Amino acid sequence: MKPTNGIAWLGIAGLLLACQAGGTPSPTPTPAPPLQAPTATPTAMLTPTSAPPLRPLAVVRVQPTDRLYVRAGPGPDQPILAELPPDATGLLPTGRERTVQGARWVEIRLPDGRIGWVNASFLTEEVSPQAFCADPQVQALIDRLEAAIRGRDGPALAALISPVHGLHLHVNRLSDAVRIRPEQAITLFTDETPVRWGVHPASAMEIVGPFRQAVLPDLLDVIDRPHERHCGLLVPPVTYQPAWPEAYRAFNFYSLHRPGTPGNELDWRTWVVGIAYVDGRPYVAVLMQFFWEP
Repeated sequence: MKPTNGIAWLGIAGLLLACQAGGTPSPTPTPAPPLQAPTATPTAMLTPTSAPPLRPLAVVRVQPTDRLYVRAGPGPDQPILAELPPDATGLLPTGRERTVQGARWVEIRLPDGRIGWVNASFLTEEVSPQAFCADPQVQALIDRLEAAIRGRDGPALAALISPVHGLHLHVNRLSDAVRIRPEQAITLFTDETPVRWGVHPASAMEIVGPFRQAVLPDLLDVIDRPHERHCGLLVPPVTYQPAWPEAYRAFNFYSLHRPGTPGNELDWRTWVVGIAYVDGRPYVAVLMQFFWEP
């Protein structure tokens, strides 16, 4: 049973009388100082772990005469909300994503404030050429790409291909792209299925065969021999001026250039590696071959 207030005060009064009479009361503990809020380390206690900042996006893989549809919802069957030109840049994602029919869709904010959805395979994270050329991730990516091709290592190659865009391979600058998904690259060096890669610009003959037969020898002709790397620059002889396609404008690139052999300066070959960033990480999105075309 709890003591009443009166009994509590009698106990205190008796203690005071004992002190005055020279008695030795039981020691009274020193009161603890007032509680204070602990000093928190901002990064450890006050600031929650945040997601990486959303990067502006640019349109890619859209031909100069085409437009990219922005839809009211994720998916190709949703109503068209707006159209984007093939060189649109500075598109701001909201952070929302959906996968529809195996394709990744991202939500973006249009300049007029409206919100719409775009197929992510036609967008890439916007990276300035200066930042791209200074990014050590890119040099490491190309090192791994060359090693995977030399070693005929399909799983290693698959890990380098953009999970959003796939790999668009052009056997020459005039041929259409053959799209290779990461999971297809796992068996690329061993698959014997014939593929139509395009038409040779000099002979006008169709190039048909498995990758190891129709494409790999030309890749090794550069990678297995002394060659140069040039960031954002195509380096053929001055008598021949190819161009990086307009549809790939937003993909930064490196050219892997093997100069012509002594006495035959036209015997050169260049493979251009187009790079797409996904969540801040570079991946291979394009391989395009250039060579002398008489």
